[in-house]
Amino acid sequence: MGARFDLNHINLVGYLTDETGVAAPRSDLDTIATFLMSLAYGQNLISSTQGSPDDWTRQVEDAARYQFDRLNFQFGEPANERPVDSRQYLDPLRTYFTGYDFYALVLPADDHGRDDSTLRFFREAGFSSGANGLVLLPSQRYEPGLAQFVDPFPALRVFADQPVAPPGVLFWTRLGSACALSLQDAFNFLRYDLLFALSGGLRATDDAIAFQASRQRSKRILHLSDLHIGLAEATQRRSYLKRHVKNLLPSIDRVAVTGDLFDTPSDELRASFDEFRRDVEDGTRKRLLVVPGNHDMRTKGNAIGGFGRNAEYVTDLDWSPLDVDHDMQTVFFSFNSSETGNFARGGVSLRQRLSRAEKHDEEIYRRKQVRDYFNIALVHHHPVDYGSQPTALYERILARLGGDNRFIAFEESEDFVNWCVGRQVGLVLHGHKHIPHVATVRPTEGGEVTAVGCGSSVGAAGKPMCYDVITIEPATKCWSVSFYQDVRGDGSGFTLQNVALDLRASH
Repeated sequence: MGARFDLNHINLVGYLTDETGVAAPRSDLDTIATFLMSLAYGQNLISSTQGSPDDWTRQVEDAARYQFDRLNFQFGEPANERPVDSRQYLDPLRTYFTGYDFYALVLPADDHGRDDSTLRFFREAGFSSGANGLVLLPSQRYEPGLAQFVDPFPALRVFADQPVAPPGVLFWTRLGSACALSLQDAFNFLRYDLLFALSGGLRATDDAIAFQASRQRSKRILHLSDLHIGLAEATQRRSYLKRHVKNLLPSIDRVAVTGDLFDTPSDELRASFDEFRRDVEDGTRKRLLVVPGNHDMRTKGNAIGGFGRNAEYVTDLDWSPLDVDHDMQTVFFSFNSSETGNFARGGVSLRQRLSRAEKHDEEIYRRKQVRDYFNIALVHHHPVDYGSQPTALYERILARLGGDNRFIAFEESEDFVNWCVGRQVGLVLHGHKHIPHVATVRPTEGGEVTAVGCGSSVGAAGKPMCYDVITIEPATKCWSVSFYQDVRGDGSGFTLQNVALDLRASH
């Protein structure tokens, strides 16, 4: 069996295949309507039963058409962005998308999803597996190569932990095993392992996919920010966050904190930070990555001219401008974006950019392979304007948490972004805004870089408690970001809210 659909419908299709009782993903009217239309009218289904009385493709088309008619959908209406209960429109289709021994999601390599190799895999796997497998193929990719999915279904979470550059295939079963493979590896797995395992039933198929997953190795960065040690709500939540982070550390390679460790720095608060540093470094056996924020240098985070500035505590943070992690094949550039700017604004000076470039060149001179490492920049202020119109569903959900950017802006941010493009920085990790964010920046000089905002890990200023996990595949430089929140900040639990996947075919 096989179905084709738009890339931003991956999560909806994944929900249809789930038999574990996972909650329906948050969605809007436009997304649900266009998904149902693609199944009802797009001629995007293939099946070995076509033409028979039990034609699966006809059954799916009829069911999708009925649900679409229930929506009373009209193109171009402002109401199309309103949230809807996706479950009531999707659940009637689940009977046609469940009960298979395996599922395969094919990730095409080109802009239109029509390259011969992925279509060949779609057809071969869809027909050779008969009624035992369901193969899914997106009909197009997001142009920027960055895709976001709110409330990702379980197998998509596994894909975020095993980034694969397209073309590739994500396999999973209803028993819970999942793995992501390059397209060539997927062909080999299908022909020499999976079809044989299918003859042994669901359990054998699940075991074969689980074995493939056990062979994957990625690197993970825990990104925290805006701890605001000394703030009342930070003090209340400190023990809860500390316990949660401790449980994460066995699966984490590095921890980065992008500024505002203190609400206002003082000798009395140093012990809390030093304890936090020791816990992290004991858990990872690696140096904590940290950059200063405006609250680490200014009284309550604000300054005008020479008033309210206090830089003496920055050196005590024990931060390094450049960290080369050979195990992760990653270079971390760290910047102090709070050395300039009034109020809570900031920027990165030419002096800092030249200094990091010189140190980077020295490392490349010592070890040529460093040139091919994945590069990440750490900075406190956000180089992307949060005030721009939100596009992805996750950004629209968080838009109500926004505020005025005038007094917290990153000044001359395009100079910094251009430097990142020139140094082949793939990701910029930042804090400052207290709201999670991810956006690809394309400066006027060309190139691009993706900025990832953590939010506040202690839920400062009434925001949710937030952190994210960046997963990197060093060999391909493919990455993903998983965003977690304790929405109420009361210990009710951190849950995965959104994943952002880098789906560029080459890096």
